[in-house]
This record gives sequence, structure tokens and C-alpha cells, in this order.
Amino acid sequence: MDNQEKTIIRSYISDLFNNQVSYLENQVEGIVYDGDIEFLHHTRVMSRRIRNSISVFSPYIGKKKSKKWFVSLKKLTKSLTRVRDLDVQINFLESELEKITEQKYLTGLQRLLLRKQQKRAKKQNNVREAILKFEKEKTISGIHDFIENHPFDPENFSSPDTLRHIGLDEIDKLTKICFSFVPFITSPDQIEALHSLRIAIKNLRYTTELFLPLFPNLDAYISILKKFQDDLGEIHDCDVWVLDLETFMEEEKQRISDFYGQSGPFNFIKPGIIFLIEDIKNRKINVHEKFITRWNEQFQNQFWSNLRLIFDNDQNRTLIEIS
Repeated sequence: MDNQEKTIIRSYISDLFNNQVSYLENQVEGIVYDGDIEFLHHTRVMSRRIRNSISVFSPYIGKKKSKKWFVSLKKLTKSLTRVRDLDVQINFLESELEKITEQKYLTGLQRLLLRKQQKRAKKQNNVREAILKFEKEKTISGIHDFIENHPFDPENFSSPDTLRHIGLDEIDKLTKICFSFVPFITSPDQIEALHSLRIAIKNLRYTTELFLPLFPNLDAYISILKKFQDDLGEIHDCDVWVLDLETFMEEEKQRISDFYGQSGPFNFIKPGIIFLIEDIKNRKINVHEKFITRWNEQFQNQFWSNLRLIFDNDQNRTLIEIS
């Protein structure tokens, strides 16, 4: 590969970074000055997208810089994820409490919501600390330097074939990872396999998005990958909830025993938690059925082979339109 081609590819990466980092900076500013939970959510998502860009294009960025930026962004993502999970659970519980009228369920759910709110309040300082630590690492300024040193000129940009090959290699690699879990996904009890497939689908989606400027018809495929990811995300949330609720019952029963000297009052809390566990298990079954139906439909529509064909660029083969 000649230097001119490397320069072109780096300018393409620079353009990707420019859009991603600008968005990330706006969301971080929203966390600091507004505090709305959506800023936190979007910061997490964009930090993952930037990490994905770094992973795919690391040879053109430089191994040392890539590793440093990736580690810094991963720490930020991890710190904010713990808090975001609590926000999601609190919103879910508030919504559920609006629907339930039976007092025997309300007591337990109200106690659960209180514990989640108390835990969330304690973690607010963690959010500020995570943002401050991330800013001190100067990851964003480092990426800005890369953008300045490799300017993107949209009027004169012509995509080298190497970019298409990078996309094809990444799609092949990530698709194989996805399909390594497929033999296990027909059962909703395969928690680890479904969770691993969710992560693999997410990585495939983010990688595919990196090549959307070159192949606009990828948009329909990205939309389907997002639906897969959303289904699997709901399933994972249900699994996390059930484990979390079982732990909550044990801890709350012990807390009550320590306070009262006996666990009798726990019987006022238990029905609401049992009700929620059963409701979440039923939701998981329904979402899993929807996911399997969607997966089978897209497999029959040759979704996976068509996705690859976009990058393979063989004019003797044609894409089957997906929906």
C-alpha cells in the first residue's frame, strides 16, 4: 500500500472521528451541566462507537495511540454503564407502579424503587469522577490532533479499494462470531449464548455503520441489525432483572431481620417482588419468540449473504431486496 492510499484512508477515519467526537463532547457537556439520564446513555453509546472505530482502523491510527484511547474510552463506558443500568431500572419501576393498583404488590415494588433510588444517589459522584478522570487522560484532544493532521476533503475524496476490503474482512470476522452462538439461541434458557450474541451483533452493527458513507444501501441492513440488538437487549435486561430481584429479596429479608429481630415484615414485600419476577419471565419468553421469528425470516431472506455481497462487489451476483 502506497503512502497516498494510507493518507486517503486516514482522512476517511478523520471524518468518522470528527462526527463521533463532536457528538461525544456534546453529550459529556450535557451530563455535567444538565444531568438528564439520556446524556449519560448517549455518552456510553458513542464511547462504544469510537472504540469500534479505533479497533477497526488501528493499523492506520498507530498501535500505541489506539491502545491508549481504547482503554480510556472503555473505562468511561464501564463507569457510566453501572449508573445507566440503575436509571433504566428506576424508570421501569416507576412505569410499573403507575399500572398496578393491588396493595399487596405495591408495597414490595415501592420498597424496591426506594432501594434503587438510594443506590443511584450514592453513585452520582461516580459519574462526576468518571468524567473528570476521562478529561484528564486527554483522549479527546488526542483524537482532535489526529483529525487536524489528517484533514478530510469531501470534494476530492475517492475511496480506495482497500477500504472495501477492510469492511469485508471485518464483516466476515464478526459474522462468524455471531454464528458461533446460533446453535444455542433457540432456547431462552441459553442466557450466556444470547448475551454473547447481543454483544457480537452490536459490534457488527457499529462496524457496518463505519462504511455507510461508502455504501448507502447498508442502511437497511443496519436497521435490521438494530432490531436484533434491541430484541437481545430486552432479553438480557430480563435475565439481569430476575437475578437482581432474587438478590434483592435475600438482602432485604436480612435487612429486616437485623432491624426487627425477625423476618415477619418481609411478607408484606415479598408478593410484589414475586409478581415482578413472574411478569419479567413472561416478557422474556415473548421477546425471545419475537426474536427467533425475526431471525428466521431474515435468514430465509438471505440477509447475511446479501450483507456480505455489498462489500464483495461482484457484479455477477445481485442482492435480494430485504425488508
